[in-house]
Amino acid sequence: MKRLTGVSLLIILLMLGSCKAIKKLGQFYVDYNTQAVFPANIPVNVPLTIYSPEIATNSTQVFQNNNTNSSLIQSVTLSQLTLTISSPPGQNFSFLQNISVYISSDSLPEVEIAGKQNIPANVGDTLQLDVTNADLENYIKASRIKLRVSGTTDQLTTTNINANVYARFFVQANLLELL
Repeated sequence: MKRLTGVSLLIILLMLGSCKAIKKLGQFYVDYNTQAVFPANIPVNVPLTIYSPEIATNSTQVFQNNNTNSSLIQSVTLSQLTLTISSPPGQNFSFLQNISVYISSDSLPEVEIAGKQNIPANVGDTLQLDVTNADLENYIKASRIKLRVSGTTDQLTTTNINANVYARFFVQANLLELL
């Protein structure tokens, strides 16, 4: 009897361990890059709004590449949003006082996904934003998404500032449903 209980316990532990392994297999990241242009001569302390070009999510292909499909996706959250100045050389983000980034698609409302308040003057040319924990599953499943950047400046800029916007989304799929 003790042997049967021990074997049963071992089987249960192996199953739990393999469930965790399968869950981990269903986790992956999706990366998107787009551009934002901060125009020259933005008035100080006046709200600014910048729209990115539409971004094709290619979600069907991304899900296939990760051995899943849209019906198995459980959650999607933003894990990182970084702005990096691409031009002009030597420019930094010290002209910004605060910034927020929003996501939308044609059929879904706009949601704030990241931001940064009280940006320090010594920030440099890369700005790591604080991400929200908004549920973004339906946005990544959409065929296209748009980003809107809003904020205020605390310095006058004399030239356009081009920035790369890098967004990394964490996707959790339930691969156990395949079993």
